[in-house]
Amino acid sequence: MTVTAALAALGVVPPPPALAAAQTVVVNGYAFPHGVLEYVADPCPGGVLRAPYAAYRRDDVLGDHAIGLAFGGQSGGMAGVAVWVAEPSTLLDASLATYHPSVSPGFARDGQIVIRLYLDEGPDPLWLEGRYDVSGLGGRHAGDDVADIATDWYWSDDATLADEDRTLAQEADDWGSPGRARIAFELGCRGRDFFFDDLRIRTTTGATTYDFEGVPSQAFISAAPTHHSSDLERGITRLDLVKGQDHYLLADAKTPGDGVWSPGYVPGTATLWARPWGAPDFSPVASGGFGTDTYAQFHVQPDRQTEYQVRTSGDDTFEASTSATLLVTVARQVDARAPATRVRQGQPIRVKGRVAPGDAGVRVTLQRKVGKHWRTVDRARTRANGRFALRVRASNTGRWTVRVAVAAAKGNGASVTPGTRIRVLPRPLPQPQPVPQPVYVPVPVTHVPTDAPKGTVPPSAHHRLTPH
Repeated sequence: MTVTAALAALGVVPPPPALAAAQTVVVNGYAFPHGVLEYVADPCPGGVLRAPYAAYRRDDVLGDHAIGLAFGGQSGGMAGVAVWVAEPSTLLDASLATYHPSVSPGFARDGQIVIRLYLDEGPDPLWLEGRYDVSGLGGRHAGDDVADIATDWYWSDDATLADEDRTLAQEADDWGSPGRARIAFELGCRGRDFFFDDLRIRTTTGATTYDFEGVPSQAFISAAPTHHSSDLERGITRLDLVKGQDHYLLADAKTPGDGVWSPGYVPGTATLWARPWGAPDFSPVASGGFGTDTYAQFHVQPDRQTEYQVRTSGDDTFEASTSATLLVTVARQVDARAPATRVRQGQPIRVKGRVAPGDAGVRVTLQRKVGKHWRTVDRARTRANGRFALRVRASNTGRWTVRVAVAAAKGNGASVTPGTRIRVLPRPLPQPQPVPQPVYVPVPVTHVPTDAPKGTVPPSAHHRLTPH
């Protein structure tokens, strides 16, 4: 699309801020501030009106870019930018920096600076016009100071001479500062492409510099909002994962347009930058190209909380841009089990396991569900390799539901396990003790010998000694 056609359809662009003592106004491509800057095109003397194409160039006088016009070797026409001056009698400086990539083929007219002093602001205004030829331009040119140019002035019929050898400020002062002035910088009479930047206007009340940049763009990160979702969220800023889960991040860019470029998706190169937990700055991870209907894709699997950005490098046409920051939280993975799911009242309920990443010193708690609430019944900290052991005494019978909760620490979010059901059985009843049986100890019988004369009755048999 030519500049003429594109800007014809351009809507009203909000004006820049009120003039300060010194300010720089960034102009995004051909999105000229309405009522301050405008695109102009005219035939060169003896030539024809041309419709050049918009051109953009990275790296110029101010900022990152400059804009320009491509004539493709077709001579006879000129075009450029015009700036309005509210109080021309106070003008001190006015200049536009230009760059011609091609060498000047001899000394000839490249264009002209056309200065119009409006004597009224009606629908059919009357003006005076002065012209200054610009010739022999090649490479970089800082620009002529229009405020110092003394020229002849003609009425708006372009034939009747009104005044001679006067600067714009002098002519405006002679007419009592009747209205605004328009200064048009037009080049291209020899069909050469050119770029422009750093338009400076300085009056006694302040100075304004117009910095022409490339077409603006905005980078985006798009991703499914959860690990198991198939939807896509553009401009996502938070994603919650669990240790071990991976994800794909998609990158592209859009432009709001500049009056020549229409709003929409743009091609480019995206670089994924990451700042893991504890890192002081972002660092590049990977790069990939994207188109107007494709994404750059990046596969990520962070172990700890990580921030991501997508940055586009920009090119001759489009400005570089940075996406919003995506925060990816990573909850710890918890592997916990109860060796016994049936215990007796009064016995301990034991739960042991480990967390990943396996940091030592992470706080873990054993929780029991009481009604609708979870109540902490034991606390501990992980040992080496993230191992832990928890226990609680089964104080009452019935069904217990317990779980392990892991606190957020060291770049990982908090985690909880699903509830585990434990059956607490009653204590076994005591067994009855057997009735003790009496023990009978026989009492020895004392045998009393009969009263008989000694020596006439033999001793009792149980007193008899058995010879060996």
